[in-house]
Amino acid sequence: MNRSLVIVATVLAAAAPLSSAHAKTTMRGPFVFTCSGDPEAALSVTFLGANANRAKLVFKGETVMAKQAMAASGARYVAKNIEFWNKGDDAMVEWRGAKLNCTTHN
Repeated sequence: MNRSLVIVATVLAAAAPLSSAHAKTTMRGPFVFTCSGDPEAALSVTFLGANANRAKLVFKGETVMAKQAMAASGARYVAKNIEFWNKGDDAMVEWRGAKLNCTTHN
C-alpha cells in the first residue's frame, strides 16, 4: 500500500511542472495606441495565445476579445462591429462605426 502511494505521489510530482506549463496563457502587451480623431481615448491591446490568435482590446472603458482573421499584411483581429489591423507601430481601428488611425511608442 505504501509503495503504491509513493509511486502515485512521484508520478504526480513529475507531471506538475508539465501541467502548469500548459496552463499558462502566452501574453504580449498591453500595448497602448494613441488614435487620431480621438486623442483623449487610448486603445490598449494585449495579444493572447501562443500564436497571438486573440487580442484583448480596451477602448473608452469597453473591453472586447477579438479573434485573429486573414490579412494580406500585418495582423487583423475582428469582433462584432470592431476590426483592428496592426503592422509594426501603426494600426487602423474601426470601433462601432468610428474609423481611427493609431500609433504606439512601446
